Amino acid sequence: MTLEERIARIDRADERSLTAQLVDLFLAAIASGELAPGARLPPTRGLATMAGINQLTAGRVYRRLQTLGAVVSEVGRGTFVRAAAAATHSERPGDASWQSYVLAPERDDESDRIVGEIARHVEDPTMIPLSAGYPALELIPVAALRAATVEAIDRHGPRAFQYGPIEGVSELRAALAELGRRRGLDDDANSIVATTGARQALTLAARATLRPGDKVACESPTFMGIIEALRTVGAELLPVPIDEHGLDTGALEQLLHRHEIRLLATQPRLQNPTGVDLSAERRERLVELARQHGFFILEDGVYGDLRFEGHDPGPLRALAPSHVIYVDSLSKTVGPGLRAGWIAASGPVLDRIIGEKRRDDAHGTTLTQQATAGFLAKGLYPPQLARARSHYRQGRDALLAALESELGAIAQFARPVGGGHVWVTLRQPLDDARLYREALAGGVTFVPGAAMLVERPRATHLRLSYGLPDPASIGEGVRRLAQAIRLVGRDAPAQRRSLPVT
Repeated sequence: MTLEERIARIDRADERSLTAQLVDLFLAAIASGELAPGARLPPTRGLATMAGINQLTAGRVYRRLQTLGAVVSEVGRGTFVRAAAAATHSERPGDASWQSYVLAPERDDESDRIVGEIARHVEDPTMIPLSAGYPALELIPVAALRAATVEAIDRHGPRAFQYGPIEGVSELRAALAELGRRRGLDDDANSIVATTGARQALTLAARATLRPGDKVACESPTFMGIIEALRTVGAELLPVPIDEHGLDTGALEQLLHRHEIRLLATQPRLQNPTGVDLSAERRERLVELARQHGFFILEDGVYGDLRFEGHDPGPLRALAPSHVIYVDSLSKTVGPGLRAGWIAASGPVLDRIIGEKRRDDAHGTTLTQQATAGFLAKGLYPPQLARARSHYRQGRDALLAALESELGAIAQFARPVGGGHVWVTLRQPLDDARLYREALAGGVTFVPGAAMLVERPRATHLRLSYGLPDPASIGEGVRRLAQAIRLVGRDAPAQRRSLPVT
């Protein structure tokens, strides 16, 4: 029976009023999809004729529907079903189903979901989280941080719990500037903005430099947070490949012949996930290209201090401070819960970053910033960094040994000279989604390569992290992963379905 037929057969003997019955009929039709969002309702005169009621009653029906948020009326056009109307029929306390109709459509992206699961898997004692770029709990200097926190409270009193400057407390900015000078940078405290971790720093830098539709070059693969920060502002990402010498500046030059970019995102020291450095020749060429074409370089240096071997080339920002926006944090070396991140920038873009910080969270956590400043001022970072390097080196060696033993014949991987990850490419392309599910079922996690690539993957890649599990767990995790790979590989379809690109 159509809605018109049901309206015409309205029950005049019903205890409910005609208005209430008609409202319920319309709400039921909207909820079932019979009246779709945007559908035009009959004019009040048409409804009156259809239901055998007067126009005043018909008007009352539509006003009640408006009050419930089911319809909107536009003068001269008529009455229409609202896009959010399908859930308005439910008025049960606690029923949040209406939100699905009000919220904008969510991007259906399995890689995003997997990245969101990393933190939950870390808390699961049955899981070996080779997906998590976290430091191990035993690496965090709890006693030193406790002392620094108590000293900050004793020194600053109630100021330790008050709002602080937008740019961050002065003591921390001064300490971070000094840390930068030891790396070859020439920044003073006024060039530093303290942030809530490097993730916020990336987001602020992206918002300060980009507008929707801007073209951005981005090395690929790269850290998921970089991709997310750039895409969130509506930028169009253009991939630049990486090889054993870092970002391919030749490929970047070819890209610049075809596109005008506003920013390039890169990790020139111990890149996540490959662990490679940008070679000296390419560093110089990249800076030349930035000056020639007038684009910013967003430099992520989060893993730059975790070097086990070789010479540290230092931050790229030292070569071109007006072009390079530098982002860093202490999350991998001291403690991620500190959320001790920062940006170093020069010129008008620094003012824009400060403006974006004010519009974001305005103030960092004052006590944490003061405690971190005290930790750095006491000279505790160098010995802590030495401990971190030793810890991560052991993890890397354990992971490489396990990979060689379990996957040497079916996978390719390079030996990183630092950082926290190994980038693995399987010789046989597999169904990423199924491999991920099989690995989870076997009690091990990894980051699918599709989550770290700007372009659609042409092979099966995995990022494996070695900072959190102990060496024995790393070996067991790779064994479980190898078992999942063999299982999926035995009946791999001819046509591989890769995860959607984030």
